[in-house]
Amino acid sequence: MKKLSFPIRIPLYYVRGGTSTGVVLLQKHLPEKKELKEEILRHIMGVSLQGRNENNKQLQGLGRETTTSNKAFIIDIDYKDKKVMSTFAQLEKGSNTVSWEVNCGNMTSSIPLVIRDLPEEKLLMPDGKLRIYNTNTNKNILCTMANVSPKYQLAPMPGVIGDFPEVNVSFEDPACSKTKALFPTGRLIDKVNGIPVTCIDVAVPMIIVNAESLGITGYENPDEIKNNKLLQEKIMKIRVDMGIKMGIRKRNGGVMDEKDLKGSITQPKIAIVAPPLSEGDISIRYLTPKNVHLSIAVSGGCCLAAACCFSGTVASHIYYPNRINGNSTVSIEHLSGISEFSITHDGEDIKYASVPRNAQVLMKGEFFIYNPSDELERIMKDFT
Repeated sequence: MKKLSFPIRIPLYYVRGGTSTGVVLLQKHLPEKKELKEEILRHIMGVSLQGRNENNKQLQGLGRETTTSNKAFIIDIDYKDKKVMSTFAQLEKGSNTVSWEVNCGNMTSSIPLVIRDLPEEKLLMPDGKLRIYNTNTNKNILCTMANVSPKYQLAPMPGVIGDFPEVNVSFEDPACSKTKALFPTGRLIDKVNGIPVTCIDVAVPMIIVNAESLGITGYENPDEIKNNKLLQEKIMKIRVDMGIKMGIRKRNGGVMDEKDLKGSITQPKIAIVAPPLSEGDISIRYLTPKNVHLSIAVSGGCCLAAACCFSGTVASHIYYPNRINGNSTVSIEHLSGISEFSITHDGEDIKYASVPRNAQVLMKGEFFIYNPSDELERIMKDFT
């Protein structure tokens, strides 16, 4: 039986950003080797170290069974350019998969709160604004908080009970996050087995389809969508066929093929849209890409809002906003309420996609790893 001379301790922040929870770690506390970082993240979230385990309850980690609560950011500080370098990792409870392919806008909103707990706050956020460069998408993000440090300006948001520190998340030049064009197929409308879809890449690659075209209302609850086998088959067909045509890039620069798309836990996303039921402009059931999001992702909301701004898309057939001083706003109804997204654009040149969020640092401390691999144990001795 193996004996561990000491538990490995990993400093981290346990956070909520928007409607997602997860951890933020500093690169200086981690090994450089990617495989060892992934092992650490699996331990922290309590997912399988090897293979699949569909019955995993994540009792041994911080994850909460849903994809929106199995997220991690690794951040580093660029002292010269006075910005944060962020790298996002998505995990899932049922496997050892760690995806580095996309960014998470909800979790991004937690990063300014972490920075405000560090000595570097005065360097990075003298005016309440934090510049972030995301390595998953090679895009810049501006997070803005009211300049009242050390106090916070509190605000509500749909899907969250209570008021918490407000953070405005703004993606700069958000188009082409993982593909070569705003509309990667070169068309506003494509068809899969006669079903019209719009493929768009703003902050994240996404496929938009009208619920009616899928034979549903668009107002179903998550279980109704999850358990509808015929619907799931249609969605997978759309994801694979259009994902190939979109030419979605993997982190290594290659293009996703059919196997990659079927197995991906991050892209492309699916937006099932319908006319609004309440005071919003358009309704969504957002798949991430296989599970239904209980509200809406920041990146997905930005993507749908952008699609509304271009006449001829599936989304704009439901709602086409007025543009005032180069800015359009779209209120999106989702399972937790209504969220408003702002798109600043000039034709197909999208300058910013923005949304207000709120965030929390839930806890700060160390995670103890008791059963590391021999390599991880050996490498981490240098960090003690």
